[in-house]
Amino acid sequence: PTRRSSDLIVAYFTRMILARNLTPSEYGLFYSVFTFVIFFLFFRDLGLDRALVKYIAEFKVKKQHDAIKTAISSTVLFQILSSLIFGAIFFILADFLAEKYFKNPISSILLKLLVLYVLLSIFFILLKQIIHGFQIFKIYSLVDLLKNLIVLILLVLFFRLGLKNAFAPVFAYILVCPILFLILFPFAIKVFPFYKYKIKNFKPITKKLFLFGLPVLMTAVGGKMIGYIDTLILTYFMPLKEVGIYNVILPSALMFLFLGRSVSVVAFPVVSELWAKKDKKRLSDGLKLMHKYSFVATIPLIFTVFIFSSLFINLFFGKEYVSGAFALQILLVGVLFYIVASMNHSIIAGIGKPKTVAKIILFSASINVIVNILLIPRFGIEGAAIATALSYLIALILSTYKVTKFIEVELPIMIWLKIILSGIVFVLIINYIKNLLILNPWFELIIASTTAFFVYLITIFLLKIIDLQEIKKYLKLAK
Repeated sequence: PTRRSSDLIVAYFTRMILARNLTPSEYGLFYSVFTFVIFFLFFRDLGLDRALVKYIAEFKVKKQHDAIKTAISSTVLFQILSSLIFGAIFFILADFLAEKYFKNPISSILLKLLVLYVLLSIFFILLKQIIHGFQIFKIYSLVDLLKNLIVLILLVLFFRLGLKNAFAPVFAYILVCPILFLILFPFAIKVFPFYKYKIKNFKPITKKLFLFGLPVLMTAVGGKMIGYIDTLILTYFMPLKEVGIYNVILPSALMFLFLGRSVSVVAFPVVSELWAKKDKKRLSDGLKLMHKYSFVATIPLIFTVFIFSSLFINLFFGKEYVSGAFALQILLVGVLFYIVASMNHSIIAGIGKPKTVAKIILFSASINVIVNILLIPRFGIEGAAIATALSYLIALILSTYKVTKFIEVELPIMIWLKIILSGIVFVLIINYIKNLLILNPWFELIIASTTAFFVYLITIFLLKIIDLQEIKKYLKLAK
């Protein structure tokens, strides 16, 4: 499920609080170690978390309560084993990694402490999946928000007590595990009284879980690589200060992906229904609409932040991070590509081709890794930003080619060229007015962006990118 905007806002605000209370090097130290742990925890789960949700729902329908208990027990057992293995590896290699990889002695202590997070996180995640499997969506939808709020509250508490270093977020993430467990346990035990049932058919049910979970794990690897690999490679090649700056600008750019996710959540079931009905007319019309208006609608917002990137970074995180403005601009262009790519992925999955999406993401992730290794040693965070933006562009090109092939519509090359021209006009106008004015930066932003937006609207009408009759037609079609 897509994370709600409230979850993302609280998580982003947490980063702001961290950046304001830590130096860029301390901020980078925490996120380099934490990202390292989270990346490997993804493999720890073995895909069993998603498999558990599927089979709880399935066994519930069949009223096979013993099977539900067996599935839960199997998941707990194997995740404890894998957590112990990963935790032991982290603990044993902590000093070596601190010297050779993180290049900071404190990272050894942080990594050893986060072994507790590795072990404790199993239990609240398990309760979350049980609640999800039993479709208690009101509670499930609040878990991430609750987690982020607790972490934020703990951070503020630690900072007020004078603990202003990289240990504060580590302790916050460790403590959030038992707190969430205590909150979620009553709901989980109410929906499924675990103690009433027996463990039966352990081996065949475990086999089912793994047969479903491992392929799911592999298809999600690409997305995780794109999300984390930049930080992991930056940690090896660059100072921790650069890692800190990059972990400010990357989430700032990725915040805009909620625009694509919002459309994708709505599109997926609609596309599935239309494909089942073989209604290719409305599918092709909807695809054309999406390819055109997704870019048209997002360009003004993203390019406004693009031009005033230094202003926004300074406002939210402080002047120590403003040197990341150029890298943020590169990432914003990449995010613009991926907003549409993510919609394509949703449509491709909706017509029953999820493996195609997995292949696209894995290929894009592979390019991301290669380009990161080539560019980061020379260009630092700008190299990482180029790698991510390039992988997003590749995902857009491949997904657009595939989705237009499946639904049998023309590639939107001409319309996209016109939209690119309109976007260039928007950037030139807003940048010209910004340089012309000598006012408070926020007044400059309001005047420049408003003027550029009106010019942009005129441009897209003159180039016949959109017209009122077309909008009315599609609104009628949607109804």
